[in-house]
Amino acid sequence: MVEKDKSRLPAAQVWIYGLPALALTAVGIPLLLFLVPFYTEEKGLHPEVVGYVLFTVRLADAVFDPTFGTISDRLRTRWGRRRPWMVIGGALLAIAIWHVFLPPEEVGWQYFALWTVLLYGSWTMVIVPYVAWGAELTGNFDERTRVAGIREVFLLVGTVLTAGVPTILKLFGVTGQTATMAAIGIFVMVILPVSVGLILWRVPEPPVLAARGQHHGWRASFDAVRKNGPFIRLISAFLLNATAQAMVATLFFFYVKFVLQDPDFGPMLLLTYFLAGIVAVPAWMWLAERFGKHRTWAFSMISSAVAFLITPFLGAGDVWIFFVITIFTGFSLGCDQILASSMQADVVDIDSIRSGEQRAGLYFAIWNMVTKLASGIAAGITLPLLGHFGFRPTETGDSPQAAIIALIALFAVVPPVLRLLSVRIIWNYPITRERHARLRAMMERKLARQAARRKTA
Repeated sequence: MVEKDKSRLPAAQVWIYGLPALALTAVGIPLLLFLVPFYTEEKGLHPEVVGYVLFTVRLADAVFDPTFGTISDRLRTRWGRRRPWMVIGGALLAIAIWHVFLPPEEVGWQYFALWTVLLYGSWTMVIVPYVAWGAELTGNFDERTRVAGIREVFLLVGTVLTAGVPTILKLFGVTGQTATMAAIGIFVMVILPVSVGLILWRVPEPPVLAARGQHHGWRASFDAVRKNGPFIRLISAFLLNATAQAMVATLFFFYVKFVLQDPDFGPMLLLTYFLAGIVAVPAWMWLAERFGKHRTWAFSMISSAVAFLITPFLGAGDVWIFFVITIFTGFSLGCDQILASSMQADVVDIDSIRSGEQRAGLYFAIWNMVTKLASGIAAGITLPLLGHFGFRPTETGDSPQAAIIALIALFAVVPPVLRLLSVRIIWNYPITRERHARLRAMMERKLARQAARRKTA
């Protein structure tokens, strides 16, 4: 039995590191939840057009994300590798947030496409160095779960705050999707610069031991990623599970409005879902330390899929049954984010041992690309399919029965199947705590030899 490393990062440092996630969350699940209904119902864009634009944007990310991740890894400045990109990306993200969340009265698909491209491109410029920075803060197996866990707590809190905006505004007599989008946009533009400023000031960037000129070429880098077996298994499982999440997020308000037929209950259900995710985070972190990350994640996906299998049989008026399902599926939300991200940091170590480079940026850029690809697949498949069956989001009760059946299938049947396929892939994942301890020992010896050579050069 390999003894666990007891070293821990200072609590203040970890909490400050997690703070930017409070603002960055708006480009995740809340954007999927509010973006599609807002631009289809309020701005009049056809669901198929919105779906095709989102899917095309994600295809463009397939080139931009890994390219930027590699550039981030190779940058050397007096301020570090990650800091400059967070400043530049944060400024561009604020501009994009303004245009996407607070658009003019009349917009066309060109406006939507342009600012969506900038939104996700600038988000990549922030999130890739941010998450890679967190992975580099510590090499300890369980400490990485703590870092990812606190970051995801902020992510979930930010999600609760943004998802709860309609309910909060209603208390002040303000309603409507336009007011909701504007409030979220202003929230992000206030929190983002403050949180980025704090992390730049208080969180150190670990030194990079790789010397200049030792980087492999682009083709060799991607070939090394392709040959990293645990990473391929992890990213495949993550893609299936993230696609399931994105499909649910994209169709959530449509399901509540047209199947349960109680749209006013939607914000409360959403708030309950994310609050359940926050409450369950400490339990998932404890279970991961006791039973291992991959088995805990697999159990979380199984429990979520089983609970969701009741959903296809619900209909008008079954809101309270769906409320209970929402709590159980919400419990697994934090686990999906925390453990998958922590496991991602572990597989980067395999590449570092083989290559002698520290390429966390490239790996997390691919991770980010897959995250956006999942939401692109969800929007690019579900919305055109609903449009094909005649779904009309602006006219309650005017969609044909075939469209409602398609909505139920895409929301309530396909996601649990995708989650169970993800479990099948991840069940025998090879990176355990003991194996990772051996990998880290090898890596530390290799980096120490590299540092010694630099001193004598």
